[in-house]
Amino acid sequence: MAPETTLVDPRRIGPPFAVGVLAVLGTLPVVTTLEPLAGVPRWVVVVAVIGTGVVAVGVAAAVGAMLAGDVGLQAFAPGRLSGDGAGTYRLPAVAGVGVALATLGIHALVAALGGDPAPPNRWTGGGSLGMVASVAGGVVTELVLRFGFMTLVVWTAWTYRPAIDLGVTRTSAWAGIVTAAALGGCAAAPAAAVGGFDPVTVGVAALVTFGGGVVFGYLYWRYDLAAAVIAHGVAGLLRALVASV
Repeated sequence: MAPETTLVDPRRIGPPFAVGVLAVLGTLPVVTTLEPLAGVPRWVVVVAVIGTGVVAVGVAAAVGAMLAGDVGLQAFAPGRLSGDGAGTYRLPAVAGVGVALATLGIHALVAALGGDPAPPNRWTGGGSLGMVASVAGGVVTELVLRFGFMTLVVWTAWTYRPAIDLGVTRTSAWAGIVTAAALGGCAAAPAAAVGGFDPVTVGVAALVTFGGGVVFGYLYWRYDLAAAVIAHGVAGLLRALVASV
């Protein structure tokens, strides 16, 4: 029998939504550099992109707050990690460093082989605002892809095969992890093609985004959304630091 899900207290939606809105606003340094469409004022493009982002994090916050608890997923559960105080989220931070190093390593390898991979975080333009935008973009991504989309996939799979494994089967969890990561990879491909399509550029962008998404999704499943956000934020910050050098 499929599990029943009741309406959630709006106060549980508020915190992730508020964080998401702040993160969307934090991407303004990137959004304001977008090339406007022919005949469309830049301010219209900015408002449309920011408005879409706010709606996306709002929907994701509602979905996550409503369904995550049914399948054992949590937005903030430091008790699932070892360590006390500031060291509680040391593991996700280290994972973020690993994702950043792997990403930079792949870019360097492809470049050494004569390819033309997309420079890491070239869209930030470097600088302090670029770093803020990079971290903010990671927060938005985790809210939308993990807290919203991955939670929905895991919950949907669980309704057909309920079992106990942190509230969800491994099969259902990995279905959500891989699907959300694949969606992120597909979304990264068009962005990498801006300015001209290059198969290596697009392929590398999709590959590294997918790989990072798998890591972040696993952290969300095994620990909490905060772990995924911290890992993604650290990875984005390090890539932005390299881009600014």
